[in-house]
Amino acid sequence: MTWLSTEYNRKYLAVALPAAFEGIFMTVLQAADLVMVGALGSTAIAAVSIFMPLRLVLLTFARSLASSFTILTAGKYGAGDVAGIKALLRQSLTITLLVMGLLHIGFFCFFEELVLLMGAKADYVQLAVDYGLIATIAVYISCLSLAVQAIQLGIGHTSVIMKSNVAGNIVNICCNFVLITGLGSFPGLGVRGAAIGTVIGSLVTLGITLWIMGKNQYFNHGLWQLPDLKIWREFKPVFAGIFSEMGAERIGMVIYARITADLGTLAFAVHSICYNISDFGFDFIFGFAKANMVLAGQACGRQDYAEWRRFRRIGLQWGAILATIFGLVIHIFWEEIFTLYNKDPQALALSYTVMLMVAWHFYLTSQTLVTGSILRGSGKTTIVAVVSFVLITILRPMMTATAVYYLDWGIVGVWVAICLDQIMRSACFTYFLYQIKRLPEVVLKA
Repeated sequence: MTWLSTEYNRKYLAVALPAAFEGIFMTVLQAADLVMVGALGSTAIAAVSIFMPLRLVLLTFARSLASSFTILTAGKYGAGDVAGIKALLRQSLTITLLVMGLLHIGFFCFFEELVLLMGAKADYVQLAVDYGLIATIAVYISCLSLAVQAIQLGIGHTSVIMKSNVAGNIVNICCNFVLITGLGSFPGLGVRGAAIGTVIGSLVTLGITLWIMGKNQYFNHGLWQLPDLKIWREFKPVFAGIFSEMGAERIGMVIYARITADLGTLAFAVHSICYNISDFGFDFIFGFAKANMVLAGQACGRQDYAEWRRFRRIGLQWGAILATIFGLVIHIFWEEIFTLYNKDPQALALSYTVMLMVAWHFYLTSQTLVTGSILRGSGKTTIVAVVSFVLITILRPMMTATAVYYLDWGIVGVWVAICLDQIMRSACFTYFLYQIKRLPEVVLKA
């Protein structure tokens, strides 16, 4: 594998590895909550987990904004427009502050109704409210961090993002250790403690992120700036495609999560644990996919299709390697991994088949992530949005409902639906990627 030692592979890994480890540490944040809350029982796990789809709804808006900022930054960086990047950073913070502030106020006003809409059961609905109202504050803080880190990602400074998030995660885990179960004379706060720890960790990440950008002279004209007409015209079409994709994905995921909640408290807790375990592999591979999006955007900014093609090949190769590694680890050590979260014999027995499906769905996931990210970075956000709408918003909920309500496959049926969705998305994205390969001039004008 001589490609491992090439200059392009080294450049790719310089962007991908920090982004991948940053993704792992973000998953550790959620895993730390679940593992420590797991000591409080399955109802506490369900209470924390029921908030996750609501959190992802909020993050859909924030990540759509952030992905748009990243794609614009990558193009400007490839073209050498440093002043444009600085202006975009200030404007991105202003847009995120205002838009996400309004959305979070709405969530606060109707939070209990939203939790009930997501299918929370009577035995943990109050716990879900106790956790979620505080955790929503952490989401808002994270949205601001995402806006700044989107600019860093577009430049390729993924190691900076990793350091900021590692620091925030360490603080969060330390706070969880004290706040959830208590220490000495300090009483444990249960799920409220987990939420407070998340808020503190999020503040640390935001503070470090802003400090680093200020130190590098990106705020020498202030923190905020209203969007100007030039950047607004660049931003609108990119955001429209990204938001359509993520919005479609989130609608489908919310419906899917609502159906999953009907499996019952134990099954929902097991599903949440398995999903969190899969997130470790997903987020690590997604770091490599982010590198493909950034490097594809930079190559388009430089009008260098040969470079774009090399990074595409490298990304697909690394996706297959990582899928094999994660699949083997989870397949061999599934029991040891699951019992880190929950030692209930009933939960362990229920998890066996699902954990094996978690192990081997990474081949599909890696293909979907890498190909989809290359399409986004190359300006093909509309294609990704249409495919996501059809498959995630419409077909995945239909397949999940069929498996759960009509075929009575339970939690296994939920994961069958996930795998079928990944098969179809990876096939569609790969097809369109090969279309671009035959039509490079379209990519460069995207």
